[in-house]
Amino acid sequence: MFIFKYESNVRSEERLEFWHKHEMCNFQEIIWTEDPHNEKMPVNTAAASGIMKIGGGFANLEEFLSTLDIPPLSSKTYQKEHNTIATAWEKVAEREMYSAAMEEKQLAVQAGEIGPDGFPTLTVVVDGCWAKRSYRNNYSSLSGAAAIVGFRTKKVIYMGVRNGYCMVCSRAAAANEQAGRHCCSKNWHGSSSSMEANIIQEGFMNSVAMYGIKYTKIIGDGDSNVYKTILDSRPYDALQVEKLECKNHLFRNFCLKLKDLVKDSKVGPIILRKCLGKNILRLRKFIFSVIASIAKNKNLNNYSILQKQILNAPYHIFGDHTKCLDCLCDDDKKEKNWIPDLLESGLMYKVMHVVSNLADNSKSLLISANNNCVEQFNSIVAKFIGGKRIYTFLFTRKLSCSM
Repeated sequence: MFIFKYESNVRSEERLEFWHKHEMCNFQEIIWTEDPHNEKMPVNTAAASGIMKIGGGFANLEEFLSTLDIPPLSSKTYQKEHNTIATAWEKVAEREMYSAAMEEKQLAVQAGEIGPDGFPTLTVVVDGCWAKRSYRNNYSSLSGAAAIVGFRTKKVIYMGVRNGYCMVCSRAAAANEQAGRHCCSKNWHGSSSSMEANIIQEGFMNSVAMYGIKYTKIIGDGDSNVYKTILDSRPYDALQVEKLECKNHLFRNFCLKLKDLVKDSKVGPIILRKCLGKNILRLRKFIFSVIASIAKNKNLNNYSILQKQILNAPYHIFGDHTKCLDCLCDDDKKEKNWIPDLLESGLMYKVMHVVSNLADNSKSLLISANNNCVEQFNSIVAKFIGGKRIYTFLFTRKLSCSM
């Protein structure tokens, strides 16, 4: 019968070693709870990686392990593992972005999209996100990220992070001391709202040097600051970058502006505003059907016809079908005509101003461009930082998230 007696128990963070001794022959051996020669991810690294992937940190990991009655990692060990993982993720992200750019470049060459200077020209989707929500009025986030995604592959080909805060520097400044040697995460001194434009501008300026390509068309939301920054920087000399608006953002702004008219008592009688409010979704649906019909009909596939029919949409919805195309109009023409009342009150002119802004983007609507792929990337970023509602400073490095 073999009897083993534990002589000591030495803790090495999450990996334990046990010394045991045979009582008869005095044979001694060390047993590890984890094989030190195993090529798989060590348990300390796996624990740190797991908590980072769900948007947590050292305090979350410590509480979780304590609940399981498992001795937690020390703060120093966790930070060491965190830095190792972050460095590895950054290298993988750079490699994956280069691979995605080469794939996008090859597809552009196959489609014959090559500029006069020999560089492939790409259509890209751009957008940014921040560490906390602005709620359309409070743009004070200290960390932000932005990405450039290939239109064809839907893969990230460039991304950047801007931080306006460093904990070490902040604590030293509060104590009127000089910050010691550290890896400073602060790389931004401007406003929060200009972080996105700066990152995307940087991506455009470096596209030729990094990948040998040019971004000639961008698909983005209604943020004009980003496009203006790109135009002012002139990344490709005489070549001007063209912008296409995201269809989803166009219709969202379109509906929001019409709802604002419904709430404004100064723009017209309440009965007409109620009529407008009941028909906003109907108006949106009709414009969607017009876009689909014109896109399918090769004889009508041009922007001018679409623009005219979008401008005619309010007349169609409110009972005036004199300018409707037969192939697009199938409503009951015996319904009440509200147009004279809307014109007399002046509300029609307010509505047409909103509709004309949408009609001006007929090209983007006909192409049906959207920035959903970047929004999906932003959701991954939000997961890594614990969600946009949590004020956090985890943007200390480039977040390496693959699409």
